[in-house]
Amino acid sequence: MTFTSGWQPVDAYLVQASEKILEKKELEFYKWNNGELSELLQNAREKLNKVAQDWSRKEKDQCLEETEISFKYSEDTMKLIIS
Repeated sequence: MTFTSGWQPVDAYLVQASEKILEKKELEFYKWNNGELSELLQNAREKLNKVAQDWSRKEKDQCLEETEISFKYSEDTMKLIIS
């Protein structure tokens, strides 16, 4: 499975972090046995769109900016964990 942060796959970081701190255990959060990934992603998109349907353009843009920052910090955190 591959997770992307919008810029690059981060699955390698997850595998390395798992090996280092979780004794190679896979967290339940990262398992999806109940459907195809594309179906799960579509469901997530629909839920997010429903949450944001009444937001202003400014609120949506702010959310996108914060999401980008969040991915940057999570990538940096993973790098620190595996270093």
